[in-house]
Parts: sequence; structure tokens; C-alpha cells
Amino acid sequence: MRQRFRGLRKRKRRGTRITEGAHALQRMKRILITGGAGYIGSVLTSKLLKLGFEIVVLDTFFYTDIGVRSLLDHPSLSVVKGDIRDRSALKASLNGVDCVIHLAALANDPSAELDPKLTRQINLDSYPALLDAAVSAGVERFINLSSIGVYGINYQKGVTEDDPVNPLTEYARCKALSEAIVKQHNSDRFTTVSLRCGTVCGWSPRMRLDLSTNTLAAYAICNKKLTVWGGDQERPQINLEDATDFIVNLLSVSSEKIGGRIFNAAGHNTTVREIAETIKEVMNGELELTSGPARNDERSYNVNSDRIAKELGFKMTRTIKDAVLDIVLAHERGLWSDPDEALYHNVKQMRSMRAAAV
Repeated sequence: MRQRFRGLRKRKRRGTRITEGAHALQRMKRILITGGAGYIGSVLTSKLLKLGFEIVVLDTFFYTDIGVRSLLDHPSLSVVKGDIRDRSALKASLNGVDCVIHLAALANDPSAELDPKLTRQINLDSYPALLDAAVSAGVERFINLSSIGVYGINYQKGVTEDDPVNPLTEYARCKALSEAIVKQHNSDRFTTVSLRCGTVCGWSPRMRLDLSTNTLAAYAICNKKLTVWGGDQERPQINLEDATDFIVNLLSVSSEKIGGRIFNAAGHNTTVREIAETIKEVMNGELELTSGPARNDERSYNVNSDRIAKELGFKMTRTIKDAVLDIVLAHERGLWSDPDEALYHNVKQMRSMRAAAV
């Protein structure tokens, strides 16, 4: 197929950059990933399997098993289809586990607002039982994925982990409150850490096209037209490969450096308009870009991620442009075609499940 977009022929895919400590860490052999078949989880599961870890995935498969379907025959992968609120599923998943990477959640604000009660049950109320079960099972480390959404609308530049949180949505409130629960469980024998990620972007086997860069890229690719509403709001973006590398690297950092702590992993502070301009550059002129008035959702974040770089040595190696190129390549290879397909949108999937349950 003719390659239409800039960089597709000459681009060399960067290899996964992970600290040597992840390879040398002998104690962390068996890892439970809750939500391991999801957008982030499926990439992380594949990455850890390639590094030689034994992986247990606990997932409800709300969004199907497409994220790990190609991995199901891997000898080092065990899959438990279940809910993190189910004590028996938790017990089965935690057997022999050294570390829990907790990704399972009803993710993004629209999905959370669709059923706030269910969101609170899964995204917050499940934490004490999960953490207690992990401690009882002899787990040594708990890595919790949080979000910069806890900062809410913030016009301050360079918000740090020491600044107050201001969660404005049910999803963000649950994230902020869960961080406190995770911190309370940290001990000499059980190391806990939370990672506040920016909006993740890039290609995944369980693709999401309801995330800002991914959404804009998908509609631009398919329609050759893109309207930016407002555009001055800043939405920090972190490439999916960097986000998963950071999680992997947390396996090997000493407990003294991370125990009970929170780290920003916001990625690139950028405006929505700048994201659109990046997409236009990748499409090499094959995009009609227009502007529209700002809409109601004008959350804006400019987040400082210096702490994780200075104290842990975690630095980004990929860009927003890399993420867009990956999405373009996946489209060229026929891995996705319709940006409106329900599979790629969490809230659409949830609505379908609710309708089917009636």
C-alpha cells in the first residue's frame, strides 16, 4: 500500500528503553496486572512477558479480550476472568505474586459519570480489600496508576506533587482518594507507589479512540478534516510506550525511593491546537484544519514531571508525533478503520453493556 504520510517509510521504531535493574531484579518474578487486557495493560503485559516475567492478568473483559488475544498461548501468562471486587477472583490471582500493578478502573470521565455508583465501587471502594489481600498473600510491591486529572482546572504552570489536588469529576475524585489509601498501606514489608499519568496516547492492541490525541488523529486520518474547538487548553500527553516503561522501571527502584510516594508522569505539556498541528505535520498537508469556539470542557493542566526524572531517572524518549505515527501505521496495516466503532470508546461499550443487561 502506498505510504501517504510523512515519516512512515524512513521512520525507525525505537526499541523499548528499560533500565537494567528490571532485568536484574530477581525477587519480582510473578506479577499481577489488574486490567491487564486494557489499553495500557495489554501493552504492559506484552512488554513484561518479553522481559521474562510471569504475568497474571485479572480482567473482566468489559472491552473484550482483544488486548491479550494474541498472548493467550504464552507459557508465562495466566488469565483470570473476574472482577477486582470478587474476593475469590482476587485470591486466585494473587497466588505466588510478588508485585501488583493496579490498572483496573472504569476509565475516563464520561464513563465514570455514566454510572457514578459503579465507578466508586470499582475505582475506590475496592482498594482496601485489594490491598489487604495483597499484603496477606505476601506481595512485596503495589504500583497504582493514578491521573493528573486529580489537579482539576489549574491555571498554574508546572503543578507539582506538592501542590493541592482539585478533582472535579467522579473519576478524578476516586483517583485522589485512592492515592491516600494506597499510601496508608505502605510499610517496611509492602512498598506502595502511585503514578499520576498524563493523557496516554499511541497505539495499543486494545485501542482507545476516546483519548485526546488518539481521537484527533483517528478523525483526521479518516476524514482529512479536523476542527479544533477552542484549542488553548493544555492537555499533557504521555506516549503509551513511555508510560509502560515507567511502570516497568518501578519494579526495580529501591523501596526507600518510592515507598508511600506519588510521582507525576504527565508527559508533554501541550495545547489541543498544538496536537492538531502535529497531526497535520504527520499527514503532510492532507488535512484541512479549522477552528471552532471553545466548548464547556475547558480543563487545563500544565504539570511538572521533574521529580520522577531527577529522583528516579525516568525520562521520556517518545513524542506525541511518535504516537500519531503509530496510529497511522496501524491504520495503514488494516488494524483499525472506523473511528466511531464502539470497541474503541469506553463509554459506548458501557452503554451497550447496560442496554444488554436491561
